[in-house]
Amino acid sequence: MSTPLKKVVDDQLNASGMAAEQLDDVDAKYVAAGVKNVLSNLKARRAWESHIGAILSHKQAVDATGWTKQALSYAVKECRVLRLEAADGTIGYWSGGLTDTAPHVPIPGIKDVLKAWAHADVQSWTIASWMSSRQPELDDRTPRQALLDGDTAAVVTLARQASERLAS
Repeated sequence: MSTPLKKVVDDQLNASGMAAEQLDDVDAKYVAAGVKNVLSNLKARRAWESHIGAILSHKQAVDATGWTKQALSYAVKECRVLRLEAADGTIGYWSGGLTDTAPHVPIPGIKDVLKAWAHADVQSWTIASWMSSRQPELDDRTPRQALLDGDTAAVVTLARQASERLAS
């Protein structure tokens, strides 16, 4: 399903009761700055998703896994799910760490890989990017694909090496 951006904006204007509002220059600049920020964030999200795959909202992650909110939170703490925090403070979850078929569960070996990154002071976006980038040491596969292929030990070793380089 696809929805034109203009329809989303029009629907929000109508729902707010502000569709017929006339704005002075200050209000117009305020609204324009907000719209510019939203569009910039949308472009950034699309760029990230084209590289790392879908970024799930909290509700989408709970629906995809069939877990409770508490179970999802516990999975993050256990390094079974990678939580992503955007610059604006919104939270998402990397879908690439989950199996492709429902019910979506953490891919085998992901916990060991995420734990290998735990000591490095890197953002979770870095880890998701690394997991989604082809690595020559893995025969030009992504670490995610190598995990799916059952090469957990090789991915964990490579994750430790990469995280140590970034930690120093």
